[in-house]
Amino acid sequence: MQPSLCAVILFASVSSGLGLSEASPRPAAPPAQQGATPAESVPAPTPVTDKMEADAKTLAPAVKAELAKSFLAAATELAEPRARTIYRDREKGIAVSKRAYEAMGAEERATLVPQEFPPDFYFDTAYGSPLVYARVLDLAAPHLALGKRARILDFGYGTIGQLQLLAHCGFDAHGVDVQPVFPAYYSEPGDTGAIGTGSVAIHTGQWPAEEALRSAVGGGYSLITSKNTLKNGYIHPSPPAGQTVDPKKLVHLGVGDEEFLARVHDALVPGGVFVIYNICPPQAPPDKEYIPWADGTSPFPRQMFEKAGFEVLAFDLRDDAWVVDCFEKLGYTEGKSREEAAKEFLCWYTVVRRKPAA
Repeated sequence: MQPSLCAVILFASVSSGLGLSEASPRPAAPPAQQGATPAESVPAPTPVTDKMEADAKTLAPAVKAELAKSFLAAATELAEPRARTIYRDREKGIAVSKRAYEAMGAEERATLVPQEFPPDFYFDTAYGSPLVYARVLDLAAPHLALGKRARILDFGYGTIGQLQLLAHCGFDAHGVDVQPVFPAYYSEPGDTGAIGTGSVAIHTGQWPAEEALRSAVGGGYSLITSKNTLKNGYIHPSPPAGQTVDPKKLVHLGVGDEEFLARVHDALVPGGVFVIYNICPPQAPPDKEYIPWADGTSPFPRQMFEKAGFEVLAFDLRDDAWVVDCFEKLGYTEGKSREEAAKEFLCWYTVVRRKPAA
């Protein structure tokens, strides 16, 4: 759903196939029983940030690099979110903040309907804990030479959590995503801009296909990441014979593969690193509906990375064991044996680096 250094761009995960666009607001709490006291009927919820801090401490032993450890430690700096409402026209792909909605005329409001989000949506959205992004940093760290206020880009960021954590570590963290909900939802003071000793900026649209967006995102990144977005099944699906894939469940780059990698290469500083990290379910049997997001291998072959000017440091390596350990710590595998979890959570990653200047 996320992803420190000299210049890092955080690429935001495209919200395809993961349900956010069709997500319904979570059900409200049940009404209080007649005669019950407020304390009995509506227990005070645990602060979202308390859970983030506890989870970060639990995950800390699972990472090695100081960068990843600092990222998790920054959970103590996160501000507690509140419930929020945005207004949407799903058919037109429009989403606006409450403030923008209230400034509209009646005609503009006509097709917009409210959607409420509880506080815990702020960090996990539809993608799970942003703390998992620590693993991406752990894999990138040995290959990075980072300075203060480095820039990071997360392609398909999916939640603002990892961006804010990076900002608290002193980085200028950027996220890009096609999902129109995010700029409406993350539009209140403190969501973006100066945060900690760094900053957060989010961008909406199809990067790098849109010229204006390329200009806004810019370059000079030390790290570019893509977590659960650049999957081979999203970019180059291969369903069984006789099946087709709904285009809405795919990631459309808007440019060819070679141009995409050329844009990533040029957005990095010499020696900058690009990490693709994909957690996946198992693929469905041939007689069932094909699952695009189950193929987490790199959508770009090794030779294409090399042709674009990258050094290939790791290509389509498996990280299933780390993911299962992490998900156990986060409580995602409750009720499952480790053997069962190992069959349900698969992972591939690729790490490449723009060749350093001569």
